[in-house]
Amino acid sequence: MDIVHKDIYVREEPGRIVFGNSRVRLVFDSATGNWLQFGTESPAVQLIAPPVPSPALDFRIDGTWMVAKNGASLASYRVSTDTHYSSVSVRLLYSVSASPGGDTYNLAATYTLSSGQASLKRRASLIRHTSDDRIVHMEGFRFLLPGVAAGEPEQCRVDVPGPWFPATYVAPATPYSALVGRTINFHSAPDGGFGLLAVTNPTLRLTLATWMETGGEVNYGPALSGDGKRITFGMDDHRYCRLSPGDGVESDPQCVAVVHGPPEDVLLLYRAMAVRTMPLDRNTPAWVRDMVLLELYPPYFPGGFRDIAAKLPFYRRVGFNAIYLMPHWVGGYSPIDLYQVDPAFGTPDDLRALVKTAHRLGMRVLFDMVIHGFNEKSPVVRERPDLFVHNEDGSIARHPTWGSMSTDWASPAYQQYMVDLVLHDLREYDNDGYRVDAASYKGPNWDPHIPYPAYRSGSAAPELMAAMIRALRRQKPDAVLLSEVFGPVFYTASNLVHDNQTEAVQQFVELMDAGKVTAADYKAHMASVFGMLPRGANRVFFARNHDTSWFYHFNGYTPRLMAMDAIHALCTIPEVFAGDPKHGPNPDDDPKTFEYYAKLFAVRKRLPELAHGELLLREAETDNPHVFTALRRLNGRVTVVAVSLSDTVEDVRLRVTVPSAPPGGWPRLGSQVVLSDVIGGGDVKADVVAATPLCIRLSMQPFQVVAGRL
Repeated sequence: MDIVHKDIYVREEPGRIVFGNSRVRLVFDSATGNWLQFGTESPAVQLIAPPVPSPALDFRIDGTWMVAKNGASLASYRVSTDTHYSSVSVRLLYSVSASPGGDTYNLAATYTLSSGQASLKRRASLIRHTSDDRIVHMEGFRFLLPGVAAGEPEQCRVDVPGPWFPATYVAPATPYSALVGRTINFHSAPDGGFGLLAVTNPTLRLTLATWMETGGEVNYGPALSGDGKRITFGMDDHRYCRLSPGDGVESDPQCVAVVHGPPEDVLLLYRAMAVRTMPLDRNTPAWVRDMVLLELYPPYFPGGFRDIAAKLPFYRRVGFNAIYLMPHWVGGYSPIDLYQVDPAFGTPDDLRALVKTAHRLGMRVLFDMVIHGFNEKSPVVRERPDLFVHNEDGSIARHPTWGSMSTDWASPAYQQYMVDLVLHDLREYDNDGYRVDAASYKGPNWDPHIPYPAYRSGSAAPELMAAMIRALRRQKPDAVLLSEVFGPVFYTASNLVHDNQTEAVQQFVELMDAGKVTAADYKAHMASVFGMLPRGANRVFFARNHDTSWFYHFNGYTPRLMAMDAIHALCTIPEVFAGDPKHGPNPDDDPKTFEYYAKLFAVRKRLPELAHGELLLREAETDNPHVFTALRRLNGRVTVVAVSLSDTVEDVRLRVTVPSAPPGGWPRLGSQVVLSDVIGGGDVKADVVAATPLCIRLSMQPFQVVAGRL
């Protein structure tokens, strides 16, 4: 064994190159550079299905995955040491020839191990060689973990934590066998999702997880695909760029982490990465933790801005202290003029009066801002072509999802246009910030004249948002941006981000009605999201918004859906939708709906820890999967939250695993804890059935909401 640095070694064996440390080992075929083995050292567990018939790495040129089509031949390898970071890298250099007489590419795969750590980092770099002066489209790198499993596949479970996307939902701890026949392309990360894929062997207490560390500068597409027997994890790094002869490009690092412990431990590694590469905005004002947000759709109010202003006192009595006004400019979500108020809703003076009324009532006002593009009929398209993404022929490109004329988020001209716009709004209307719509990755810009890589135009939304909020805060220090899109990168611009996709809760309720999911699944989802985000991340949850009916459907304010919103109100920053004239039912239809919300918001105000306290989910254990349980802790005080999502009476045993007791100590064995029935009123008594750790037992009525201090 050839020790290179501390416990890290590289050795040549007949037909093999072995690279490892005291924790993990990777074996390459010395003739091809293909993977032969990847596994742990102690205990010895195989983590991939050998042998791998390729370098498990590819790149795409003009729509073609080059290694998959042409193969790759290993030219050489070398070893380097970084004593400062106590790491060693093995760099394998491949040659990829497009066709006889075509381009040749030097593809390098660099693998890095650190001393004593069970994690592997992998990077790729590419240089193009050609005899002509053609420019090609480099469309990113692909990293594969083929046949991944933590030991025997039949013992494994798969997790894809992050925002709840119904179309690509993988339930927590999904059996490996349930996915071997599926292919799932997940939302891009770190904008739409979190981009972490994990496989766990509970018997061995061993988890393998992978993600990419892009810092949000560029996005990547995580995926899993099964061949009927095994699953392959894939990551497509979207570093799109134009490659001239002799040009090169480097990938972002892929991290492959192996943890001896529960899958929750992997989330802490991801969190550490997020803290380092996508830190929370430190200037987000404290008032957002108290925010109770109401989404207002102007067409719902026949008198437009005036009717909204007239109803604000009622909304304030319910407990809302912030509103966001959906697009009220000409064109709405397909903007024609972001400076012109839609006359269908009123005049600029009416809008000013609305904002003043809200401020007088102690309510903040956010405007809904559309940044994905402009309507093709907008004069901005003709007058300011410098604001847009262009095709190679010079025409303005359309947004791949919405069909709008796509704006160039990386363009200094467009960023200045948006800064000027938000400062104009602030001067004219005194709003308190924006809800930013549809800021997710939207593809490359192949304009040959831009001075930055093609990927930047479609991934620089966080940079654009940061420029907007900096300009706003110079005039109004407590201004905020609320990102509609869910990934961790948006916290760098403003520490206020939505969670679930528009139809997620409605679909979850339907799955629960069918007996396919439980409260435990929703709790696991929330626990994983908050477990991956930096501590102190502010996240907004809702059961319905305007898109619910537009893109799915809405079945009404049923007891189960309202109980879901009780979870949001008592555990997160809640948002409620005021109504849509064409897509009911609406909360005004039944007075009991707003009465329900008023009771939730009242207890949220009465117990400050429900808004400001640390959210503890895994520390509130229950053996009843139909009841959502949580703890909120602030200044030593601990409040318990229990929400039944069941239509029958449920017996609940709640085990509290918080290590430190509140100032008065934990309740004594044999005593009772008096909690509050948040909606029905009155007391709910819970018996203390164990003292160390504390365990209480209570009976809950259908869809009951209970909260109180321990």
